[in-house]
Amino acid sequence: MRRRIAKLRSLPARLVFMLSLALLPLGVISLYQTQAVLNEARSLNRASLKGRTVEAAMAERELIREALGAAQGLGAAVLATPSDICTNVMAQFIDSHPQFVFAGFVRSSGQMECSSARVVRDFSDNAMFRQIMSEPKPTVEISASGAVTGLQVIIASHPVWLDGEQVGYVSISIPHRLANALMSDSTEDVGLKLATINTKGQVISASGGAESAAEFMPASTQMWSTLSDRIGETFDAVAGNGEDRVFAVSEMIQGSVVIVGSWPESSADENASRFSVILSILFPALMWGAGVTVAYISVQRLVIRHISELRSAMRKYALGELHGGRVDLDNPPEELADTARAFNRMVLFLAQAEAQQEQDLRDKEVLLREVHHRVKNNLQLIASIMNMQARTARTPEARRMLAGLQRRVRGLATLHRTLYTKPDTSTVDGAEMIQAMVKDLSGLSGDGSVRVETSLQNVQLFPDQAVPLSMLLAEALTNALKYVGKLPDGSAVIKIDLTVEEDTNAVTFSIENTIGEPIRPPEADETESGGLGGTLMRAFVTQLDGQEETESGEQFYRYSVSFLAGGFDPSA
Repeated sequence: MRRRIAKLRSLPARLVFMLSLALLPLGVISLYQTQAVLNEARSLNRASLKGRTVEAAMAERELIREALGAAQGLGAAVLATPSDICTNVMAQFIDSHPQFVFAGFVRSSGQMECSSARVVRDFSDNAMFRQIMSEPKPTVEISASGAVTGLQVIIASHPVWLDGEQVGYVSISIPHRLANALMSDSTEDVGLKLATINTKGQVISASGGAESAAEFMPASTQMWSTLSDRIGETFDAVAGNGEDRVFAVSEMIQGSVVIVGSWPESSADENASRFSVILSILFPALMWGAGVTVAYISVQRLVIRHISELRSAMRKYALGELHGGRVDLDNPPEELADTARAFNRMVLFLAQAEAQQEQDLRDKEVLLREVHHRVKNNLQLIASIMNMQARTARTPEARRMLAGLQRRVRGLATLHRTLYTKPDTSTVDGAEMIQAMVKDLSGLSGDGSVRVETSLQNVQLFPDQAVPLSMLLAEALTNALKYVGKLPDGSAVIKIDLTVEEDTNAVTFSIENTIGEPIRPPEADETESGGLGGTLMRAFVTQLDGQEETESGEQFYRYSVSFLAGGFDPSA
């Protein structure tokens, strides 16, 4: 968990987060611009649909306009000719225009006496006749079965006027199959469907036939009759087959016929939608990815790897493994180069200071060893002078006094010898010091009849405790040698123990001698200097800040001191 948190708090992670925040407005702007592009693309596609609708209906438009124009022209001709000649005119017109199958003139009374089919018919009860007469304007109607031809035709009618009064109309029939063929040839686009609608909402022609128009026209047939009011518009609606489609309405014949083009909404917006989706997602993602990648690589190359080298150098320096004392970065930025130079200068200064400190310590150690050596030599010289003086002393009391002084001086000399012969001149191993003093002082027994046994644990003591302990040992060992006696088995033993409790650092020093037949002559057992040894021993115990105890039995006497081994106290 901590590693994950550490990774999230790392410089690359924070950089990615901050860069993401910086690029967020650009992403929002990109989405906004993409939406604008999508709307523009939709507008262009709807305009394209409108343009393709007009273009696709051009052939049929021209055909119907030609029919209406011919009807208008024939209307002017029939007013100036008799009925028989009118019929010939109509027939000759159809013969010369194979795209039409019928032409006829219907009078305002409903009688058709002039036609290319040379037949007479009464249309007074015909609905189309009544509509044309009630609304005298060019019209286009579809008939599933023409009254004269019996074919499915498109009927283009134009009113005929005489002196401002409508006297009838001329109708020209166009084969429905021809109009559908023209419509199909013009709708090669996949998904594009066309239909021509008159003002009454009737389908004149359609892609695939008028009967299939309901599938791609608006599902609400009531809307069909209102399409003539939406000329020039595009709108969305549900087609008869349930598909969402886009519709475009354009005028084909003014006031009579409109053409409706449609394609699926997915087709209309397909290119724009794909482009929009790809752009809206890909552009911000690529911009973010490129920015993060470049920033990450840059940080790794320009910052992280140099910081890692500096960190590694610091660790090696802390562990003493930085050989050569400097770090060299590979083409770092100037700021990190300054940091590396500062680190190298710091290492150099610290190395020089450390070398100087080590030299000072060596000098002080040599000086301290020399001091301990000279003090030991001087003490030994004093002890030798005392020994020479004791040999010339005339009274036993003087010899005993000088011997005691010599013993104490030799104890101090032994301590200083231990200090300058050890690698560490600041502390003394209590076991080694006691062993050396016992070896030096046990010879005072003379004939070697006293056996000295030691059981010592190693404990490091500073001089402020080692000196009083050594002097205490000298006095206690002297007393033990003075009062030791032989046991019934003839043995005389002195036991010296030094124990340490590691958890409390408590030190216990004890010395025990046997009691029995005296070894030293009675004259030598007199009190020395009025109890000076005991006074000194109590003073040394006080210096150790310890506690002394004595224990005696029929065959032994034990003296012990307990104290805490502590650090060096310069004020002591």
